[in-house]
Amino acid sequence: MIREAIMDGRFALGEALSEMRLAEAFEVSRAPIRAALAQLQIEGVIDVRPQSGSFVFTPTDDDVVAMAEFRAVLETTALRLCFDRERVATLHGMRAAADEMERARAADERLAVARADTAFHWAIIGQCGNGYLVESYRLISGRVGALRTHNLIAADTVRKDSLAEHRSLIAAFARGRIARAEAILAEHIDRMRQRYRLVGRSPARREG
Repeated sequence: MIREAIMDGRFALGEALSEMRLAEAFEVSRAPIRAALAQLQIEGVIDVRPQSGSFVFTPTDDDVVAMAEFRAVLETTALRLCFDRERVATLHGMRAAADEMERARAADERLAVARADTAFHWAIIGQCGNGYLVESYRLISGRVGALRTHNLIAADTVRKDSLAEHRSLIAAFARGRIARAEAILAEHIDRMRQRYRLVGRSPARREG
């Protein structure tokens, strides 16, 4: 639940997290909160600073570049595996997520846009048929999701462009142009880094 709250932007990047307040919010003792924060620290979603406490991660420019590079390797590989192994199911999943993203954007449901965007990328990862690749991606999914929400909630131009890139990827994949689809996906992922700078690293707006 804490990971989901961070991915949804309910906790901003860099925000301090109080064990006591989290325990009260989730109506549990501090022990499971402490255990959850320890797990999220392993995943890189939480930074624990001695004598200061726990904070939602704040990526540096180098972190964002490295994350984009890692994602590009994993996701383009997964896309090719999907093309060879589960072409129809992958295409169905990508289309469903893109349709939901378009509906949410039209309704100005910004958090729903970000969630649909996440579902789009998981449609690729989840169908690749390689458990090691899936687990590797899962390790960074919290950080990727938080950055995605941070970017997509900030500006409608970003949401519009991201959706257009998804549609282009789907079209190339459906036509059997897998090399083109991989290139579109790699470019799309690299734009995460550019968009993070575009929105000025301001805290994500919270949805009511």
